[in-house]
Amino acid sequence: MKKCKIKSIKSLGKQMTYNVAMRSSQHNYALYDKKTGYKIITANSHSAAYSFLAYQTCWLKEYYPIEFMCNLLTSEINNNDKNLKLNTYISAATKMDIPCVMTDINKSGLSFTIETNEDDVEVLRSPFTMLPGVGSKAVKDIVKNQPFKNLRDFVDKIDARVVNIRVFKTLVDSGCMDKSWGVSHVKLLKDYPEMKKEKQKEKKARQKQKENMDKYGGGSLFGEKFDYSGKDLNF
Repeated sequence: MKKCKIKSIKSLGKQMTYNVAMRSSQHNYALYDKKTGYKIITANSHSAAYSFLAYQTCWLKEYYPIEFMCNLLTSEINNNDKNLKLNTYISAATKMDIPCVMTDINKSGLSFTIETNEDDVEVLRSPFTMLPGVGSKAVKDIVKNQPFKNLRDFVDKIDARVVNIRVFKTLVDSGCMDKSWGVSHVKLLKDYPEMKKEKQKEKKARQKQKENMDKYGGGSLFGEKFDYSGKDLNF
């Protein structure tokens, strides 16, 4: 009770009020003074809880604005309202002079993050998860393998079964590769399936080489065995 002690009261005149009673005993809110035995019981404990929560959030928004907006935006990802609230909060962040920058193939992740840009200004980096059709599995695979030097490096590192052509197209359309790679969207979409095929051919060739070595012998004269996986062998 000492922590919740009222410090001042200011009259606001006549205001519309709402009294919503909760029948459950779990919603009863009691103030009790041990010395006098005086007790106040109300069935509107949720109102008290919401008021205190509103005070906490207002305090955070005032003194830690970018951290507050970062977590608020993250909480609205994939809430099935077609990003309506998310876009509303992004607009609110902009009005608070908190820039929200687009997704980046080497910097974005599962949630909104705080970065310092080239002008030494803190900004909010948009996550991959806010892009339609890009699931958490694909994002986790991308984040795990960041950074990517170019498209070939991207194809070599990621799991094509998770980051399929549909996900890749969404990433390209979002512009997240523009700054890092500087390649046109048309060329990226054209080269991606071709590079995937090349990767599969190379994988099969390495597997065949390994099988041949296992079949025809891959040891030395002294009985030692060598691991030829991942090595290019020409016959």
